[in-house]
Amino acid sequence: MRTTLDIPDEVFKKAKLQAVHEGVSLKEIITRALQREFAPNLDEAAQRKARARRLFSKLDKARNQQPIGPLKREELNDRPLLR
Repeated sequence: MRTTLDIPDEVFKKAKLQAVHEGVSLKEIITRALQREFAPNLDEAAQRKARARRLFSKLDKARNQQPIGPLKREELNDRPLLR
């Protein structure tokens, strides 16, 4: 859909520079920004949990061990040190 928007100069310049930096069109930058704005937002706690799951997954792969998942505070002292 074609439309006309009045975008503040500074915002337009930043968007245009980002498009040039990424090698994509200004349309792509604006479309992604609008999609992020209207995408269903996870609440902050869910975002932290998702980041933690990704981190634990990467750590488990790096250690080449069975997945351990999040540990409780008391379990941290029971884990053997990796050397």
